[in-house]
Amino acid sequence: MSFNLNRHITDTPSTVQTGNLSNLVNLLQQGKVTTWTGSAQGNVAYGAYPRLNLSHTRNRVEYQLLTRLDDRQTYNGTLQYGVPSQSRFLPRTIDANAGHIRYDVTFDNAFVKRQPGNFDTAERTNSYGTRMTFTPWTGSSFNPTWSMTKVTESRVDSTGATPLSTKYPKAFSQSAGFSSNYRLTSWLNPQLNYQIDTIENNILSVSTFVVGASTYVFQPGDIKTVNRSANASISLPLQVSDIFPRTKLFRSVNVISGYQLQDGDVWNQVEKGLGTQQALWVRTPLRPGNPAAQRVNLTLRDTWNSTQRWSPVEGYDLRGRAAAWRSLSLSNNYVLSIQRNEVTGTPSKTVSRTLPDAVASIAQLEQLWHTERWMANTQMNFKYSRRTTENVGSTLQTEDAFGSDIRSIIIKRYETLVSYNQRKSTNKDLRISANTQKTNHEDVTTQVTFDIRKFRFTPKVDYAKDTTTLGTGVKTQDVEVITPSVLVRADLALPAGLRLPGSAKPLLFTNRIIWTTTTSLAMRRSPVTVADNSRLFSLNTSGDYEIAKNLRMTLNGSAQRLWHKFLKEEDFIAYAFGTTLTFQF
Repeated sequence: MSFNLNRHITDTPSTVQTGNLSNLVNLLQQGKVTTWTGSAQGNVAYGAYPRLNLSHTRNRVEYQLLTRLDDRQTYNGTLQYGVPSQSRFLPRTIDANAGHIRYDVTFDNAFVKRQPGNFDTAERTNSYGTRMTFTPWTGSSFNPTWSMTKVTESRVDSTGATPLSTKYPKAFSQSAGFSSNYRLTSWLNPQLNYQIDTIENNILSVSTFVVGASTYVFQPGDIKTVNRSANASISLPLQVSDIFPRTKLFRSVNVISGYQLQDGDVWNQVEKGLGTQQALWVRTPLRPGNPAAQRVNLTLRDTWNSTQRWSPVEGYDLRGRAAAWRSLSLSNNYVLSIQRNEVTGTPSKTVSRTLPDAVASIAQLEQLWHTERWMANTQMNFKYSRRTTENVGSTLQTEDAFGSDIRSIIIKRYETLVSYNQRKSTNKDLRISANTQKTNHEDVTTQVTFDIRKFRFTPKVDYAKDTTTLGTGVKTQDVEVITPSVLVRADLALPAGLRLPGSAKPLLFTNRIIWTTTTSLAMRRSPVTVADNSRLFSLNTSGDYEIAKNLRMTLNGSAQRLWHKFLKEEDFIAYAFGTTLTFQF
């Protein structure tokens, strides 16, 4: 158990003695301000009984100029309990927490109370939460969670002839859900999760709304906004080797299928009496009785997905050059997403589908190609995907993407990479059944990495081409970019020591320097757009100098030079330098 008490006084000369004192932002910084803070903590732990932790803090701030007092008291408690019973119907562990906050603001001076906005307020916040873990049977679990925070406020308005007292809810938030898995057999173990979050905020000013021919006036706290979001998922992983342990061809087949729900809605002008504690499903709409209430946004998204992985010959005992086939790996991903939106009463629907999204990979190709004398760690990958996005009744976009790359180490020194990617997309207007736009992208990358002493060099060449053609046949984009570049990196360590007078041990310096420099020249060409005809030279360098373990200095610089082929006024030279010194304690 511990206690703590502090007092802090600030005194700022004030030039404002009379007049309108409603500007609290400035006046809170003037005059004499006294702050009292105190805290107490305690815990109770005895044997197998629940462990209890309690805490209390208090913060009082006295503003002499405003005769204002802010008094905040916070009470918190937590409980942890490991239930000794092994019953499947009782929780194995229980965690609970509760909190209470009292925040009072009062003014002593009658003149200050009469200024607009200077209310005596009493805010009360109550929060609760719990988490439990159940084990219905061996290998399964069910873990529910719940937390809630509720804020209320009472106000005394002394701006009129007679003080007016009101009390209203101010805010509310709740989070509820669970995570679980259910092992039904040795190979069937589905997982189920759900979480919904609700946030309410009451409008603390007088609000007026006109609905039809009627006008509605609401006092502070009478109406609120409600924001709900929910996430649910079901996942079913399957390993064929667990179902058919003797099979070889399908031993490595792994399938993970699932469903995900993502919902959310936003309501405005909901009456304060409508409770949302039990509204745990967004697809069941709220039913407010207030004529001015409105659902301004609704999103319902359903996603089905399945991922398959397979190494066809992994289970076979292949030797010699044929052993490279054991590294063959195939994977595919399927995604279907259906999203329904409603914005201020206007609905829309979007359907997205990805199939296939396949990747084929094979390694140790030097054994198949009989090139192991001068090649090593050779790997090739192929990728292909097709994605469609349909705004129902409006547009349809289709995108096909293909890619391939090969990596290898040549004569045990040069790390090489060659990659190629192509992406085509088509936009179609479903209302007139006509293509509106076609795009095409291609890029090729070649690079090689090698070391010369303590320096690592990576020369690289990138090629990219983008074209866009409208449904009328007019080409709006045709850009080619060729970018040769060189990256140089060095990691130098020059440790040294300095013996100080009277010291038995020398002062060690790590003297480590990491220096990185990149130089590139981007050459752009376009017969369609005049602005895309230029050469851009770029130089970026950075040096990280570690003097000692707790002392580091970084130097960096960059420079650019642009030459435009047609628009000479676009030419420019730019450069920048910077340094950072870092001390670590």
